[in-house]
Parts: sequence; C-alpha cells; structure tokens
Amino acid sequence: MRRRTRLAVAAGALASLGALLIAPTASAQSEESMLAIRSIDGTDSKNVQVTFLYTGAPQDLKSLTVREDGQERKIKELTNFSKAEQGQRTVYVVDLSGSMGDDGALSDVKEGLKSTVGGLAAGDEAAVVSFSDAVVVETGFTDNVDQLESAIDAMAAPTDGKGATWSGVSKAAKLLDTPSELQPNIVLVTDGKDDASRDGVDVDTARASAVASGAAFFAIELDHAGGADSAGIKSIMDRTGGATFTAAKGPGTAKAFKDLAATMQSQYVATYESSAVQGQVDVTVAVGNLERSASYVAGANVQGAATAEVVKPPDGFGPKWLQGKFGGAVGLALVGLAVGLGAYALASLASSTDESLNAVLRPYSEGPVSPDEADGALAQTALLQRAVELTEEFAERQGFLVKVERALERADLPLRAAEALFFYGAGALLVSLLALALLGFVAGLGVLVLTVLVPPAVVNFLANSRGKKFQTALPDTLNLLSGSLRAGYSLLQGVEAVSKEVNDPMGQELRRVITEARLGREIEDAMDAVAERMGSADFAWAVMAIRIQREVGGNLSELLLTVADTMVHRERLRRDIAALTAEGKISAIILGLLPVGLGLFMWMSNPTYMAPLGATTLGHILLLASLVSLLIGFAWMKKIINIKI
Repeated sequence: MRRRTRLAVAAGALASLGALLIAPTASAQSEESMLAIRSIDGTDSKNVQVTFLYTGAPQDLKSLTVREDGQERKIKELTNFSKAEQGQRTVYVVDLSGSMGDDGALSDVKEGLKSTVGGLAAGDEAAVVSFSDAVVVETGFTDNVDQLESAIDAMAAPTDGKGATWSGVSKAAKLLDTPSELQPNIVLVTDGKDDASRDGVDVDTARASAVASGAAFFAIELDHAGGADSAGIKSIMDRTGGATFTAAKGPGTAKAFKDLAATMQSQYVATYESSAVQGQVDVTVAVGNLERSASYVAGANVQGAATAEVVKPPDGFGPKWLQGKFGGAVGLALVGLAVGLGAYALASLASSTDESLNAVLRPYSEGPVSPDEADGALAQTALLQRAVELTEEFAERQGFLVKVERALERADLPLRAAEALFFYGAGALLVSLLALALLGFVAGLGVLVLTVLVPPAVVNFLANSRGKKFQTALPDTLNLLSGSLRAGYSLLQGVEAVSKEVNDPMGQELRRVITEARLGREIEDAMDAVAERMGSADFAWAVMAIRIQREVGGNLSELLLTVADTMVHRERLRRDIAALTAEGKISAIILGLLPVGLGLFMWMSNPTYMAPLGATTLGHILLLASLVSLLIGFAWMKKIINIKI
C-alpha cells in the first residue's frame, strides 16, 4: 500500500472516529427537554385528545408517535395548547423567608411574577400563595391582572423568617381541589430549604398532594442564598411532570420567569381515533428518545401526569460547547471529511498495484496465475483481495485456518478458507447491523445469533451428510475392491476400477487417490488422507490393514472381505442404537422447540400480554436467560442420546 494511501486511510479513520464521538453529542436532545402527559380526554373515542408537555424544540414533534395498547395510532391533529379551547389555572407559591429580602431578591421575583401574570391568556386563572413561618393565600384564583399584581406588590419578607416550603406546596395543591376544566399548574419560587413546616408536613406529603391535584410542578430555584432543596423538588417533578429553572439575581431571575412562561406554553394536544371500546387503555407518547406512558378508562377523562414516571433524555457526553448547533456543524464537517477521505482511500486501494519486491518476484517464485484460477476467486478487486489476505493472516495466527479448510473440503465446497471466513464475518456484521437499525435490539440480537450460527451449521450439515454417504458406501466399496484383486488387478488398478463404479462421494475421493498416486504419492498415504479428510475411522482401519498386509504379506482380498464384514456388523449395531435412542431424540427436539413455538403463539394471540418481554429491560434479560437455558438443555439432551460406537 502506497504512502499516500496509508495516510488517507489513517486520516479517514481519525475523521470517522471524531464524527462518531461528536455526532451523537451534537444530535442529542437538550438535557432540559422533558415530556409529560397532562391529560387524556377519551369521552369521544373517534377524537381522543392527549394533552402533553414537551419542552424541547418544536421541530422535534415531527417524530411524535402515539401508541395505544402497543399499537401506533395515526395522529389526526396536533395543536399548541394555547390555540386549543382549553386554559390553565396556576398557583404561584413564593418564598418570603428572611433570605429573600437580601440583595433585592424579592424585588426581582416580584418583577418576574408581574411580567408573567401580565401575559395571562384569555380563559386562564392564577392564584398567589406566599410562605415564611406560615402560609398565606395572597389571592385566590382570578383572571384579573390588577388584582394579581396588587397581591404581588403587597408581599414582604421578614428579616428573620424561616421557610415552610412543603406546607406552601400542599396549600397550593388544596386550592386546586375545586373542580375545573382548566389544566392545573403549581409554580414554586424559592431560595432555601424547608425549615418551618409543621404538623408532619414534609416533602412526601407535598408530593402526594401535588399528585392528587393532577398539577404539573414547576420551580424557580434562586441560587443566591443557601440553595433550594433540589432533590425534593425533583422528586415531585418526577411524579407530576414539569421543569425547573435555576436563576441568579437580577437579569437571571427575569430570564428564569421568561423561560417558565415559554415552557408552560410548550403544551400540545394530539388528537387520534381510538379502537378501545371499554376497559383500561394504555397510551404511550414518544418524541425522539423521550417516552411517556399513561392510562385512562375508555369513555372517561383523566387529568394529571402522575400515572407513570417521567422519562428524561440521557445526558449528552462531551463538553457542553459541542452540544448545540456548533457541535452539529463540527460533526457534519467531520462526517463529510470521513466520507471524502474514505472514498479517496477506497479508490486508491482499488486502482493501485502492488509495487513491492514480493509482487515483482511472485511470477518467478509461484508461477503465473491462470485466468481460470483468477476468475474463480470471490475477491476480484484489490481491496477485497487485501482484506482476504489480512483475514488469512489473522486466522493462521489464531490456528483455526486449517480447521476451516478441512471443514470446507469435507463438505465439498469449492471455497478458499480465507475467502469464506472474510465473507462470513462481513456478511454477519452487515446483516446484524441492518437488523438492529430496522428491527430493534431484540430482533437484531436474534438475527446476529442466526447469522453467526447458521453458516457453520450448514457447513457441518453438508460435511456430516457427505460423511454418512461415504460411510454407507464403504462396505460395498471394499467388497468391489476385493473382487478386483481376485480378478488379478493390482491395488492401484483395483482402486481405479472401483472409483468408476461407485457413486460420489466415495468415487470422487477414490479418483483423487488415483490422481495423487500417479503424481508420486504413496497410495497408502493418499488413502490415509481420505480417511482424515472424511473423518472415517472405519476407512482408516481398512487402510491400516492394507498397509500391514503389504508389509508382511498375505491374502489382501480375504482381508478386505473380513474388514467389510466387520463394518457391516458395526453399521447394524449403529442402526440398532439409533432405533433405541429415537424416542430420546424426538423428545429432545420437541422439548427444544416447544418453548419457542409456544412463545410465538402467545405473542401472536395476545401481543399485549407478551409486550413487556420485548419492550422492557427486564423482559430482554429474561428472554436472553431463557435462550441460554434452552441451548444448555438441548445440548445436554443431545449429549445424553449421542452414543458413539
């Protein structure tokens, strides 16, 4: 391989590695993206409405899918919540502990609250609850902006007050207990941990109240004081849905309220036609790598996102500056560079000639390659030939190249061992990757197992089938050879005569013996090679008898008849044992196929019941464990009933 080609290959490999490392980082959804189901209105089965919160980019909704009981449903309409005929009722829970009076933090919060309620949409309602040592309802639900702003202006933080955070959240949840068709929300604004809640109220109580209210939980955590109870806030959010925003004082607080308003408007209504008539219906909403599940009863309306845990996107890896548009541009550039350099390297490999000293001296050391031999090779291009050479070197170092050659030779497959190994490995890899991409992990794993196990199994089957035919024809062949020797033929002449009378593979192997003997090889050695190639111990014993007879003398014809008669008796014993173990063999086959067949039947007859096996991590583990147990049991039974003679 020339220097510039090696450089191109190396550069292409480095660019590909960089693209593989950066592309997933750049293309991953934002770590702040969140998906939560707010409500499901199933009163009209032809127009089931799923209201959900998605905080990612709106263009991601092109990949939105809705599945009902595992079956994907066609989305008839997708609208933004603000454009739907629904509204929101939000309780703002504000921390008025002593630390909120420091550095103008409360003033920043008031300005942010007033800007938020000032943009109250038609049909929306809001309420304000404050807490320090005690919880105070500043104003109940109203759509009057002036009333809300007055309540906000009236709030004041005592200099030494503590914070009853979870009592404030519980009070907000109780305000939402009154029936309403509006979507409920709770927004907590705090800068510290709970140190004043009484009467056994804690984070578990607050979480239970929020879940019962059906509200989504949002939080603005101010980081200028000791810091909010992020773990407790997250525990409520994980059960109800929502989002959290961290803010510093001044412009940071204003931006947090602006992001909060945008997030609360990032709610959508997906409408689809349901096939459910009655009973509980499981609904799954998926956007990209986010997925959320909930349940409702056919014909009913369910509020709240507390039916399942919120599924967050996996955290991206790599530096933060790569997780954005710049990282995407860098990833695309590296992908393009990798493709270009890879194409150049392939073109160089395919068009280049081997200019090494070995290539120049090869016609003198190995002789010219015949056109027939060149046309018969599977690897016709320089690139494939080089790949086959590397495969051959690796297999030879590992010590299994000779085993593969013997297996192919015994199966009478006209393939070079190195070519067979290369195309076997490349084919298994490509088919498995394609199955993983198109069919998913479980099906891809099954295809990988099949592509790895089936080709060797086919080769072994062909080899064993050919070996059985050879073994079956052996007694008749020895009888014919004995008759030829009685007629006055020499051993070589007798073998040649018999090779024309018997069927393949016996005839084919005997003709090979004749060819090797004419080229100068001892006939006993050539026949020993047949016994080793076909894996026939009986033929090896026959050759051993011929070798001993030719050394010590005697009647070779009678000897061959005796050997043939012994083989007939051995074959009769072998068939008797096969008949006695037939019940065990069929039992092993039935027991091995029964779990697979029963599982497929149950999967087709009741897919909902079997769906967790293919859709959950525990299901994947159980499937893998059952497959391993099945293979171990089948191998064990096969070992028991396989009696060698």
